[in-house]
Amino acid sequence: MFTKTCADLLQQEARLPGIITFCKDLDHAIGHSGVSVGLITEFCGPPGSGKTQMCLQLCVNANLPPELGGLGGKSLYLDTNFGFSPDRLREIATACVQHCQRIVRTSRPQLAEVTSKFTAESVMESVLYNHVHVCNELTKSIDTLERLLKLGEKIRLVVIDSYSFLIRCNIENTLERIRIDHTVLNRLQILAQQFKFAIVLTNDVTTKLNGT
Repeated sequence: MFTKTCADLLQQEARLPGIITFCKDLDHAIGHSGVSVGLITEFCGPPGSGKTQMCLQLCVNANLPPELGGLGGKSLYLDTNFGFSPDRLREIATACVQHCQRIVRTSRPQLAEVTSKFTAESVMESVLYNHVHVCNELTKSIDTLERLLKLGEKIRLVVIDSYSFLIRCNIENTLERIRIDHTVLNRLQILAQQFKFAIVLTNDVTTKLNGT
């Protein structure tokens, strides 16, 4: 009992693998090495602030080969308000592939063979997609996720974009929102720790400021 200190927990989190964002300052701010595996990361902001763009970038980065700083895995994208764009994902994937190829050519030629297998097409095939517009569909998606993980599917990132939109639009009762929110996130957290994947949620924060 009482064998861990806060310093121990901080060191434990620092050792968790993560999905890089390609922004060093942001990586350190949210988890030392990016979006940490086994934890829930939430990006908050008003519509149009770049949350979906970040989620798409993370889906690409989750597929990066380990030799290039990635996890070499798949992503599951649960879209609640039709914000997902396959065209934009392909653009980001193409740019990322070209960036990695430049790095390999100039400073790490020994990784040329690894880079040749990391293509825009391989990234697109690594992202599983499902549109979710009611909470019951979210529960079914998590059921399917669990089955895939138990079958050995190498999913390293789960995105719910936008989580707040789904909860806000489908549940009016505050206590019911809290109950479902706790049930969903607790189950995802347990799965993430067991199967070593990261969870990213987006939240459409809206704040009404009263003038004085």
